[in-house]
Amino acid sequence: MLANKKPMVAHLIFRFDIGGLERVMVNCINAMQGSDYKHVVIALTQVSDFSKHLYEGVDVYQLNKKSGKDLSSHWRLFKLLRKIRPDILHTYNLAAIEYHPIAKLAGVKGNIHAEHGREICDPEGLNRKHNLLRKLVSPFIDYFVPVSADLDGWLKSVVNIAPRKVKLIRNGINTQAFNLTKVTADAVRFIHIARFNPVKDQASLLNALSILVKKHSLKPSEVNLTMVGDGELMVTLKALTSELSLDEYVQFTGARNDIAELLAAADVFVLSSIAEGIPMTVLEAMSSGLAIIATRIGGLSEIVEDGRSGYLVEKQNSTVLADAMQNYLTDKNKIIEHGRNGKFLIEQKFEESAVVQSYLTIYQKSLGL
Repeated sequence: MLANKKPMVAHLIFRFDIGGLERVMVNCINAMQGSDYKHVVIALTQVSDFSKHLYEGVDVYQLNKKSGKDLSSHWRLFKLLRKIRPDILHTYNLAAIEYHPIAKLAGVKGNIHAEHGREICDPEGLNRKHNLLRKLVSPFIDYFVPVSADLDGWLKSVVNIAPRKVKLIRNGINTQAFNLTKVTADAVRFIHIARFNPVKDQASLLNALSILVKKHSLKPSEVNLTMVGDGELMVTLKALTSELSLDEYVQFTGARNDIAELLAAADVFVLSSIAEGIPMTVLEAMSSGLAIIATRIGGLSEIVEDGRSGYLVEKQNSTVLADAMQNYLTDKNKIIEHGRNGKFLIEQKFEESAVVQSYLTIYQKSLGL
């Protein structure tokens, strides 16, 4: 590493598209501009227009990895790493962890792996094959970074990663960016923001809304749901909405860039996921003063205090989810109270600047500085 050259961090992710993980990554990279590090992003598969959210000067590459096993992707990454000469490889989630040995062969000095959540096929993190891979690759990794206490404990006790290698860094947020004036309305406005795929279980949310509407004979002027995002289940979820006679109650916006404005026009954020770490969307919603309904999984209990800043419910249970939604229809003052409590917590404990500093410290340690 040249004395006058900024060390480079190469961020390796499966796909660089709109999503919670990608937003965490982009926010951190952008917040590090002006620091002592240069950044590049490498997608194993493809890069979408979401890359435009990165600050100018952050290069982006895609390796066009084929579906399933594609050993040639290791060779393509090796050649790219030899060309751009990063000092640190920072990978995200299971799909990228296997590339650390190649990075070592390519001369990369520092190796960081972050776990932001589990896969739909293994929501409890008990898949022996996957955990064996993590364990086998661990000698090539300096630090594992879980984003929740749940993932932290799992890496240490289930995957058996040495505790000295595990550094908990919870996701954070620029609270000033989600501090818009609230837009008021008569209806209770629920909002869901996520990629439309099985791990988010949006079908349970739509079924819960159907139960709520039918049980209490609610009109669209009394309750509605905004679904923000895109993904492989978009067509399926729209069909289910029609099947449940909810077309007048549900608005699908597609992927959007004006998240702060959409949150300012809502009352309650709902997350029906089967597996999560600490979702950026929930942090954003709480920073915006929204009450939260979320499944009791992963790191969500670390940010949502049941009965104080929202309600935590059993996953894949539309009936209890509908009951939680009804609580806010019955007592709208709870929306204000829970939203205020959640906003205070985020401002006190999840400010983005602290997260950025934690990553910079990890980078320094990885390079032996």
